[in-house]
Amino acid sequence: MATKVNSNNPASSGVWPTIAHYVAPPMAASVAIIPVFFDMLAKGAQQLEQRVTTLTFSDKVKAGFSASPVVGAVVGSQMIVQSCVEPIVEKVSGGKSLQSKFLSAAIVGSASAPVIAVFNGLTAKMSFKQSLRSLTPLQVVAISVQETAFVGGLSAADLLAGSMKERFGDNSAVKYTAAFVSGAAGSLAGHPANTALTRWQKGLPVSAHQLMLGSVRKTRAMGCFSVIYTVVKEKLVSPSDEE
Repeated sequence: MATKVNSNNPASSGVWPTIAHYVAPPMAASVAIIPVFFDMLAKGAQQLEQRVTTLTFSDKVKAGFSASPVVGAVVGSQMIVQSCVEPIVEKVSGGKSLQSKFLSAAIVGSASAPVIAVFNGLTAKMSFKQSLRSLTPLQVVAISVQETAFVGGLSAADLLAGSMKERFGDNSAVKYTAAFVSGAAGSLAGHPANTALTRWQKGLPVSAHQLMLGSVRKTRAMGCFSVIYTVVKEKLVSPSDEE
């Protein structure tokens, strides 16, 4: 489909419409992580059964900025892998379906496991090298389960969002509420696998009663992340650019 240029959006000119699909998501993710990253650090501490470190507002912002490039890289990598994997899975499975979404999520999660492991390692205060060196097949499985569960949570939230739009109308309040619910539900669905990943990265055992540790912090963070991500991406990309 030919790309349309939105004259009301300065970003929708020149080469931007061509690259927006790949560039805007990591840019939006880089911005969205800054205000919520402290909650991600706190969830990592709780998953490891450690005390949550108290930081000043300035230190929280600095921590968010330090994580920003990594989060942009994670989202960028997943976008590239997803754009390659989804068409193949849909072709094999006979079109778009819930099953094809789950399968795509599992494949994308496995393929992007190193960058996801690096980001999650940041929340457990691990360096880039430590996260990669400690990556094991079991962690890759946890990441795949996390991403698949995340898609399941998003799918459930999307149904709710559709109902909300039918009842309350398609307006900004409903859109951003749906974005929060979508991010929060996806996070909650994948949280047990994320806890397992965090503890395995630190060489710790995992038991059933620990699986939801840090879930409140992470759910809140990802809900807010989803809203900010949506707002920033809308500023960068017009709907016609995504067609």
